[in-house]
Amino acid sequence: MANRRQGQMAITMVLSILLFLMLMFPVMNLFVQNEGKWSVKEKKSTTAFHLAEAGIDRARWKLLENDDFWYITATGTLAGYHFDQVYEGDTVGGAGTYTINITSDPVDATKRIVESVGRDKTSSQIRRIRAVLINDNNANFATRAASLVSNTGGNDHIEWGPVISGNSIETCTGGGACTPAKTSFRIFPRYYSSGHVTPQDGGSTAASTDDIYWWSYYEVPPFPDVKFSAYISSADASDALYGGAPNGCGHGTTSKYHHTTAMGDAEFKNCQDTSGRTYYIDPEVDVTFKSGGTNFIRGTVIMQGNFIISGSGGANGSYNAKLPPQAWKEYGHNADTWTHYKVFDPGCPHATYAEALNANYLATGVTYPLSNVLIHGFAYTGGSQGLQGGGNCNLNGVLLSNQDATMGTSTMGIYYDDNVAQDIMLQGVVIKLHSWYEVKAEWPAGL
Repeated sequence: MANRRQGQMAITMVLSILLFLMLMFPVMNLFVQNEGKWSVKEKKSTTAFHLAEAGIDRARWKLLENDDFWYITATGTLAGYHFDQVYEGDTVGGAGTYTINITSDPVDATKRIVESVGRDKTSSQIRRIRAVLINDNNANFATRAASLVSNTGGNDHIEWGPVISGNSIETCTGGGACTPAKTSFRIFPRYYSSGHVTPQDGGSTAASTDDIYWWSYYEVPPFPDVKFSAYISSADASDALYGGAPNGCGHGTTSKYHHTTAMGDAEFKNCQDTSGRTYYIDPEVDVTFKSGGTNFIRGTVIMQGNFIISGSGGANGSYNAKLPPQAWKEYGHNADTWTHYKVFDPGCPHATYAEALNANYLATGVTYPLSNVLIHGFAYTGGSQGLQGGGNCNLNGVLLSNQDATMGTSTMGIYYDDNVAQDIMLQGVVIKLHSWYEVKAEWPAGL
């Protein structure tokens, strides 16, 4: 009896296993079939992604092909890079097509937005990537010096744009030597230095930052390569066309837009020129803006020698200056700096810097009245002492010094102008990938 029962149990187990296999076979078969489909779909999707990546690479190389292409895309488009052409591609995963669009960033002239859409050869899978490329050869700053930037004068202040130094930055206030032990210092704008930011970094020689407004031992972008030849040509053309510069603009009644070494030192006194033209002063010529008269230049001033401001420099420009849309980014340290920013932008709807950051705020159409402006435009100094002095006067635009920029007197102000920065003529582009992310996959209509 026992053997019979064991035999019946064995038969039952065998039948159960057979029944289970009969029921599972269709399921397993369906799973295998779907697994094959999923693998094919994944392969096609990966192919589409790689094709989209190929489009980003192609766009970058196109912009590097000719410097002019970077500047053309600031306001216009390039044929073949405006979702107007389909390119054939062949990646490791397979073949397909892709298309590309290059546009400018709406608020940052140093950036380009590249969108690339890839699809596999069956057109069943589409992937789309949006990348931000940045040109590191730019003038996106209020003040930059190859060496020291000293922002230590009594009421000296730099507003609306960052400060960059290839050596070190001093921000101490209250007089005396600027040392790591100082407890009084400036808390705006943003400071980026290849070396120290004193006293914020405490004398440390390691890369340090508060991740808001100062960075020491930071990898700053390459020093901008200014197209001096273009500025010389512009100054010479103005001299030929207009017979020289206005009286008082460098050489009394015989002033020139191109002030040569043979003319001696340049003195600006009672110089009024709002033409937007270029002044080019040769090397080894000291340029002094004198008080006791009135000076205001709207344009470009290239000074290959020292830039000296005597007293107030006679600054008397007065107008409503445009506030850069992202000027608020210079005032994130604390509530006091944010209150200071809202003096320029009282209509800002955000109570704190953090709120503005989360909202990606843009100050659109905002102006602020400036007075005692000496230069509205691009000012370059290449002298061994760079910028010296600076009393009760303001610069509105961009200041670039090939040596030092020392603001050691009372009430000088530098106010960044992003439009001026965008128009500075620089040699070459240094394009880097700033960021990228995948967006909703759609193939452009009409292609």
